[in-house]
Amino acid sequence: MLQNRKKFRAINLAFVTILGLLLDLSEIALISPDVKKAQAQGGIQVRTDQWLQVEQVSGNVTYRNLYNYTNRAARVGDRLQVASDEISTGANSSAVLSVDTAVGSIYIAENTTLRINSFRVAADNGRITNLVVPRGKARLQIRKFTNRGSQLNIQTPAGISGVRGTKYIVIARSNGNMIVTTLEGSVATTAQKRTEIVNGGFENLTVVGEPPSPAVPIKNEASFSYVINRQASGSGRSILFIGYTNPFNTVKVDGRDQPLDRNGNFSIQFPAPSNLKVNVKVETPQGKVQVYEIPIL
Repeated sequence: MLQNRKKFRAINLAFVTILGLLLDLSEIALISPDVKKAQAQGGIQVRTDQWLQVEQVSGNVTYRNLYNYTNRAARVGDRLQVASDEISTGANSSAVLSVDTAVGSIYIAENTTLRINSFRVAADNGRITNLVVPRGKARLQIRKFTNRGSQLNIQTPAGISGVRGTKYIVIARSNGNMIVTTLEGSVATTAQKRTEIVNGGFENLTVVGEPPSPAVPIKNEASFSYVINRQASGSGRSILFIGYTNPFNTVKVDGRDQPLDRNGNFSIQFPAPSNLKVNVKVETPQGKVQVYEIPIL
């Protein structure tokens, strides 16, 4: 009789163990791949009360929501709340966005696009805001977060800049390269599995496909130098205009952006005869502008 009771208890224990394993497996199977991926990244992507709100618009500013196909002029009070929501500025246009819970402000310069990548919640209930700037310039003023898990990250074609409270400028150039200029606090720039910290008063450059450069002190100089080479060939004459400036500056020649290499060089070939002069506009990340009228003939 005693042996039968022991045998019965052993069977019950085995049954409970197997049932528990089956329940665990069913729970795992019910978790979607997206949730698993989000959990693995340290934050859960859920519908949260997170947003960017349009506070000011000037000129040609467009609000787009790819989810419901909205594409119209941006208005004060518009909110970017879900992935793919974006705002774009045209020439001589700008916008100011506020970040939820009075985290700070984002100032969007002309010819810039800013898009929501994702909103997430950290393990300590901190808010994680992931944005994308595929082109243009944005200036951020973000207060120090109260939760250690809170983050605000901006992705460009070259890399990612992440802050937890600072004032800084991020520029995504037409060739995809990223400029980060930190005015206060510190910014982590990451690309190609390497991270460089850019503290206040410093800036760095990230070239597409390469790790970020070490940070260097901000110069805020709009100086410019150039060389003009007149060339002749079987197809005719031409003029090669070679320019140089601080590699962190932005250069426009006759209104067109010029992609700079890591040393701040660019070149343009003009047919000859051509215009008697070219207009070169040099602007630093902080907004200092110098215009040069250069004769080329």
